[in-house]
Amino acid sequence: MKLNNLKVHYPIRSGFLNRITGQVYAVDGVDLNISEGETVGLVGESGSGKTTIGKIIVGLEQMTAGQLIYQGQDISKKRVRNKIQYNKDVQMIFQDSMSSLNPRKTIYDIIAEPIRNFEKLEPIAEKKRILQLLDIVGLPQETLTQYPHQFSGGQRQRIGIARAVSTNPKLIVADEPVSALDLSVQAQVLNFMKQIQKEMNIAFLFISHDLGVVRHMTDNIAVMHYGRIVEKGSRDAIFNHPEHIYTKRLLSSIPSIDISKRE
Repeated sequence: MKLNNLKVHYPIRSGFLNRITGQVYAVDGVDLNISEGETVGLVGESGSGKTTIGKIIVGLEQMTAGQLIYQGQDISKKRVRNKIQYNKDVQMIFQDSMSSLNPRKTIYDIIAEPIRNFEKLEPIAEKKRILQLLDIVGLPQETLTQYPHQFSGGQRQRIGIARAVSTNPKLIVADEPVSALDLSVQAQVLNFMKQIQKEMNIAFLFISHDLGVVRHMTDNIAVMHYGRIVEKGSRDAIFNHPEHIYTKRLLSSIPSIDISKRE
């Protein structure tokens, strides 16, 4: 996956005639590569454009300009996207596990929906696939007949992961997947994600503002500030030898229990 000079601008309208008087540059010329099986961290403060990039990749937002290259083709054109089954290969794990799951559907139907969109399985084969997915994320078979509100945040996020991997994707956009969870539950969910990645060779775009989680999960990191990527590099290079002043400020904000480092 390659993002070439990606731009997302939103018009500012004002006045009696609702004319466009300016632009909000949510994403302004981003270049990013995500290789097969790797995890790229996208970090930055709130409003820096991280989530917008994730939504562009999965088709929930429209880009203003630029290219989204997948398997050598520009999939910004809908006909190309459908031809190469892009929507099957690219899935998303959302930050809010409750609002991302349909409260009117059972867990069985929630996980089955993407499978039905791309495959025509017999009922027995479909149920077998769903049970395998539940086993992967550590949930019991009884889960299938229950509804999202009957689960904790960590359990709902596991259900979201099961839904995301149900189509055997090649890339998953994970947008702050553990930010709303307790620390102990965060560790469980992150370990599930790493295990699934290893078993299925899935690439992740891991969007987060938690640098501790990013350090644990990623291979390479891109730092965003005001809609632009200000620094890119390997995990070790970013954490041990940051170059941009904004990256240095982000790293300095990480809490430390070392008293000698406190001012």
